[in-house]
Amino acid sequence: MTLIALPSSFRPESFSMRLATMQSAFSAPFGGSEQVIDHQNDRWEATANLPRGPQELVASREAFVNAMRGQTNTVALYHFGRPVPLGTMRGTPTTLSFPAARGTDLVVIQSIVGATLLAGDMIGINGLLLQVRQDCPADGSGAIYAYLANRLRADIPLGSPVVWNRPTAPFRLISKPSFLYAAGYAEGASLDFVEAIV
Repeated sequence: MTLIALPSSFRPESFSMRLATMQSAFSAPFGGSEQVIDHQNDRWEATANLPRGPQELVASREAFVNAMRGQTNTVALYHFGRPVPLGTMRGTPTTLSFPAARGTDLVVIQSIVGATLLAGDMIGINGLLLQVRQDCPADGSGAIYAYLANRLRADIPLGSPVVWNRPTAPFRLISKPSFLYAAGYAEGASLDFVEAIV
């Protein structure tokens, strides 16, 4: 498995990212009760729609798709709609207070007094791409209690760096896009990705 670099021509005209939660649901056919089990193995799915362009520009996108070799290789993707937080947290934040255990939905981040993370902000910690689920201001000592939309798939050690500028995770290409060439230009394509569990 090789990590393939995004070409400079990879500039989606539209992008979506959604959380796929792994669950089992059971319902009683006559009793009206149900039970849902959360397997706590969330992963991100993403779709990038690339625009039409000159043939030489689209050629590099085509080479990228072919280099992915289906689902064999991976690419580091971030949320193209929100590459940096809407909140004010910047600098070199780290995880604080206690190791965050697999399955939890809270990380405590040491930042600066007055820093904020807002609902929807994306952060990266130890290769995990995490989304903040509610507005989180730093307390008087600069600690941000960040509640997450997705749960941790792995333990996070104390003092781990928190990435706020284009946090990424490895993704696999799951669609089979092709680029249609015409006189003087080539059409765009839609690419579907799923987060690789490594």
